[in-house]
Amino acid sequence: MWWFGRKKQRQASAIRQVERTVTLAGYGPLQVHVQIDCLGAVCPRPQLLCMRALDHMAPGEVLELVVDNPSTAEAIPAMDMTLGSTHLLTVRDDESWHIYVRKEALEAED
Repeated sequence: MWWFGRKKQRQASAIRQVERTVTLAGYGPLQVHVQIDCLGAVCPRPQLLCMRALDHMAPGEVLELVVDNPSTAEAIPAMDMTLGSTHLLTVRDDESWHIYVRKEALEAED
């Protein structure tokens, strides 16, 4: 928001396949399989990229979404319940939120 003196940030978002381990409070070490960099992006772009990535992930894989938009940080955990995924944790650092999501196996219908 340039009118408040904040530098305009980049708008490019990227979905990347990664293999790295993070340690999350309450979960211990977890392997992150997909990272989405949404710094500078506004709704609904981060949500759409998250949905696209989850569609291509296997059950049990973990996604890390990096955002700097407060409304996105609030919307993703609520959205996860409808996408067959579990919000693990949101970690705030100086300039962004790191949102960790695990894709769950879809339950078979009887």
